[in-house]
Amino acid sequence: MFDPNVFWSAFGRAGLLTGAVYRPAAGPAVPGIQVGFTRPDVLLLGDMVQSTDYAIEYQTADMPALAIGETLAIGADTYRVRRNPEKKGDGTFSHVLLTKL
Repeated sequence: MFDPNVFWSAFGRAGLLTGAVYRPAAGPAVPGIQVGFTRPDVLLLGDMVQSTDYAIEYQTADMPALAIGETLAIGADTYRVRRNPEKKGDGTFSHVLLTKL
């Protein structure tokens, strides 16, 4: 049977993932979570303003209860979850938008 998690560990070994520390609203921090961190630029106000959307893709099993308002430390910065995570495909991976604090 096909296991998509095999790719995730390969991405990590290739340096394509970033380490994060999950800080749930209740309970201790969870270090060592591997995420695909992106910072795409977006154009707003009729393309007059450029901003950045922060987002991560992660294995759903690593943070199954991730919720709006919780925080993640990625590198030296802290980010707050700004939308409910969206499961992708069969639910093995999820995607969520963040706000830099």
